[in-house]
Amino acid sequence: MSASALNVRVEESSPGLFFWIVTQLSAQDQLSEVRIDASDHPYPSHDAAMRMGTACLGAYRVAGESLLSMLPVRPAAPY
Repeated sequence: MSASALNVRVEESSPGLFFWIVTQLSAQDQLSEVRIDASDHPYPSHDAAMRMGTACLGAYRVAGESLLSMLPVRPAAPY
């Protein structure tokens, strides 16, 4: 999973109930998205849901960077 390809959006399921959703573009169809994560409860405003969704997105990015830092580094090829 490429952390840079993750996005967050907010949807209003009913008036005054907002949910955040983290998505990634589909590898097969670049026009569709795959749901990666979503809030398990509604937020009272679009702003509140966006703040929490953005925090979740940041956590995914940090986790991805941590995983990448654990990969062995290949030495540069001699010229």
